[in-house]
Amino acid sequence: MQGVPVTLRLLLGRWRCRNSNCERKIFTEQIPVVAAPHRQRTERMESIVQLVGHSLGGRPAERLMNGLGMAVSDDTILRRLKSTTRVPSKQLRVVGIDDWAWKKGQNYGTILVDLESRTVADLLPERSAKQVKHWLAQHSNVEIVSRDRFGLYAQAAQQGAPQARQVADRFHLLLNLGDAVEHELSRQRRLLFYVTPSTAAAETNAPIPPPSSSRPNVERAAQYRDVVVERKAVNKALFNTVHRLRQSGMNASQIVRETGLSRKRVDKWLRLAELPERNKMEPKVDSPAFFRDYLARRWKAGCQHVKTLMAELRVLGYTGCFSGLARFLSSWRNREQDMPAKPDRPAARNDIASIGHHVSSRVAAALLVKPRPFLSPSQAQKVDALKQSCPSFALMRSLVMQFRGILRSGKVETLEAWIGKAMNSGIYSMKRFAKTLRRDWDAVRNALKEPFSNGPVEGHINRLKTLKRQMYGRAGFHLLRARLLPEPLRTHHALHQT
Repeated sequence: MQGVPVTLRLLLGRWRCRNSNCERKIFTEQIPVVAAPHRQRTERMESIVQLVGHSLGGRPAERLMNGLGMAVSDDTILRRLKSTTRVPSKQLRVVGIDDWAWKKGQNYGTILVDLESRTVADLLPERSAKQVKHWLAQHSNVEIVSRDRFGLYAQAAQQGAPQARQVADRFHLLLNLGDAVEHELSRQRRLLFYVTPSTAAAETNAPIPPPSSSRPNVERAAQYRDVVVERKAVNKALFNTVHRLRQSGMNASQIVRETGLSRKRVDKWLRLAELPERNKMEPKVDSPAFFRDYLARRWKAGCQHVKTLMAELRVLGYTGCFSGLARFLSSWRNREQDMPAKPDRPAARNDIASIGHHVSSRVAAALLVKPRPFLSPSQAQKVDALKQSCPSFALMRSLVMQFRGILRSGKVETLEAWIGKAMNSGIYSMKRFAKTLRRDWDAVRNALKEPFSNGPVEGHINRLKTLKRQMYGRAGFHLLRARLLPEPLRTHHALHQT
């Protein structure tokens, strides 16, 4: 009381049972309003411990409680917090599902949020269809499941809650479209340049490179090879430009301002006479490349059956998977098959400095998906320049802006027409994105009709990350779940009792 610990000594009535057959001989008067049986703290004190522990965690809560004259150890606070964790008993109608990372790229869990009350419904330790399916089966009142485009959650929702309508998150739809745009622009790196005002007049009469149309029905591996070829050509042209500017008398700072490259890259390239190849790791026994010579001999001998070669490599010590070997051999198989002729590509420019700054595919994609009212004057100028230098940039920007408008308007018929335009655009990445929309058509259609999204889920994931960092990443699943779930209402009621 007033920062001073107070000990309460209570006199309670005790009764002895005269029935010899009764298992309990002594009965003591109970006072649940003051304290529970066998407790050393009052109910109000327990509620304060739980409330502070839920907000701050272990040691920060211990320091605060000690400063307020309520000496409680961090172990007691955490034990109390975990023992009173309860999943909200409210019947859920709309649930948002997404994953969160224990360790990014390795271990993931699942978070479920009540989108109507915008509170965490539960936290699962794994990202698995089995756990999500089991959780949804226990909540048979769920009517709507909002999720991203991850197929695992779509499968779990279909099996665990077949009565629920699945809704694809609109933000993830735009994110997937942005990834498709970036992938396509990475294949056209040599066309992504920004003409500076100082050189615009000199390049007025320069021929515009022809568009690089995308090939329909091309293997994904061929698309990846195109990206690699474009990256090498652009880096080679930039390397030559840096050395030409150095020979003309410019120093490193002037070259950075002229080309838009980073100072670290310019300094590195100036120390080199030739552009080196990218470093490759020495293959290990879990990689088919480790057995390249043996596979090449067997391939030339006529043995091209993957399962047969897999069995032979197992004897030699191969520890990789079957799909890895199949992907490795697919490149050899594709070279032997007749591939459709590639369209004419524009000749690589050896002097990028003469046409201005080169724009990376990531920056170009970010500018492409950004509406014009949100562009700064310099960004708008870059967008106009990219439309001129890369004709497919203008077409993709038109499709992206139309897609954004469709998500706001909610017209399913317009989306069907947009998918037809994307399929007929001749751009591989846009066609591939349109196909994925058709595969998940029910969820995409519901995204236009339903007002719910995974925005609150993403917010709670950020909160979860904050809690993990606050506890230095040492919190186990039960403690993390206890702090993420909403505080029980009875705690707040107990604090106001007199």
